Amino acid sequence: MKLPNKILKEIKKKCQKYWWNEKEEKKYNEIEKDLFKLLIFTILSQNTSSTNTWKAFNNLEEKVGVSPYILANADIEDIENAIKSGGLYKIKAKRIKNVAKEIIARWNGSLEWIRKSKEDEIREQLLSIKGIGRKTADVIISSIYGYKNAFVVDTHMFRIAKRLGIVEEKAGYEEVSKALANLFDWENDSNAVSYFWLLAKYICRAKNPRCKECPLKNYCKFGRDK
Repeated sequence: MKLPNKILKEIKKKCQKYWWNEKEEKKYNEIEKDLFKLLIFTILSQNTSSTNTWKAFNNLEEKVGVSPYILANADIEDIENAIKSGGLYKIKAKRIKNVAKEIIARWNGSLEWIRKSKEDEIREQLLSIKGIGRKTADVIISSIYGYKNAFVVDTHMFRIAKRLGIVEEKAGYEEVSKALANLFDWENDSNAVSYFWLLAKYICRAKNPRCKECPLKNYCKFGRDK
């Protein structure tokens, strides 16, 4: 199944209001230019809201700093205090410190090798670092090669894929990633996947999904049963 252009346009129109504000979008574009900052931002985004992610990242940047050497040598308590708003701050602080140390030990504190490497190599290397999972690795890969080559799957994407019926209930990350990637023809708006994610988060909610107003209701068994 491919999503027609008219449906993608409906999704965009429906979810435009949930898009980041101009300040956040500009800041994220800057973060994407620094792969280490993007990696830390993604770790902070785990199991929390976008608002809390931004608070945690901005606090960390302001109070500690976001670079491999700074974070590797920072007191763990300082990292924890800076990122408390992001939730699971003790776990995330340990991950961040460990990731910083590993990047220094393996690549002298630079992730620029990623820009010259193939997707499989990037994924293999990043996944070998404790604290980096498939989603986090795919965020880094997709920032360079696009979602077509690394379709990022989180809780919202898992949910909408299963509700649409394009995967089985027990489907794993890779299966869901491939199934969702097949929904797009990759010649549409470059932000189509982002709007689709906003749809998954704000319309196809875990509780009280807004099926009647969803542009995908005619494609979705879950929605048609409502």
